[in-house]
Amino acid sequence: MRLPAELETERLRLRLPEDADRDFVFDLFSDPEVVRYLSFRPLATLEQAQTMLGHFRSAWQRHLGDLAAEKRGYLYVVEERWGAAVGTLGVRRETYGYELSYALARSAWGRGYMPEAVRAVSDWLLENGAWRVFATCHVENTGSQRTLEKAGFEREGRMRRYFTFPNLDPEPADGYLYARVRQE
Repeated sequence: MRLPAELETERLRLRLPEDADRDFVFDLFSDPEVVRYLSFRPLATLEQAQTMLGHFRSAWQRHLGDLAAEKRGYLYVVEERWGAAVGTLGVRRETYGYELSYALARSAWGRGYMPEAVRAVSDWLLENGAWRVFATCHVENTGSQRTLEKAGFEREGRMRRYFTFPNLDPEPADGYLYARVRQE
């Protein structure tokens, strides 16, 4: 399955990252509140943002969005239709489906952008052969829980001491597993 280079919704455009996104990616991932529930610490330098973008861009260049060929996954930059970047959305093929991950700039919180983007990508995946699309989140991350529920995902369960969050307690934390599945 090959992801499209671009997806559009009523208010958003999801597109491949570009070198020009470096400052946005740095601003997004250097914000301690944005990365609070992510698996890495806030970025400290623009070079880290450039390296992150480089990994995703080179993956696309190597495999043109072929989810079967790239274990690392692909990244979309989520922007408003008039051009302002507001977040990122990652897609990665896993053993039991396609995993989504996302981050949204604080200035865009509460506008419904991420549920709209998550629904668009999960709809596309399910319409193009995926049986299962899933995401995980920390049990205290109510914003992410609302995002997934608004995007049509169902909470399947609680994963006890499943992952660590370097911006929180160093002990493994519980998380929720959410999914959408194709009915056939």
